[in-house]
Amino acid sequence: MARLVIFAAGALGLFLLVHMPADAGYGAVAYDQDARKAGYAWDETTQQSANDAARRDCGSDNCKVRFEVPPKMCAAFATPDSGSAWGGARRKSLDDATFAATEKCQKHAKQKCVVRESKCTK
Repeated sequence: MARLVIFAAGALGLFLLVHMPADAGYGAVAYDQDARKAGYAWDETTQQSANDAARRDCGSDNCKVRFEVPPKMCAAFATPDSGSAWGGARRKSLDDATFAATEKCQKHAKQKCVVRESKCTK
């Protein structure tokens, strides 16, 4: 009987470990290119909740999730002070994400691009 209880407890623990996100850290960046509004979400428990939170944070009906950020990744988002150009990137390091986002933005902008948000997920 004791072995059955130990086995059941172990099976329950394994089930919970597999089916529950353990400090999942999903992120997303949403952007309305016409209104120049951006929204961000970090360290959400699912990708869908991160996408929804970023769209809410953006505050425009035309906000679209431009890129998702999986757990243990860094992301950055850059825009110039005016115009519709933007650049986003996700990388393993914050410095690499920031550099890539700025570089992508600069390819489409006539002005200097500035990083508006950068962060790493859990």
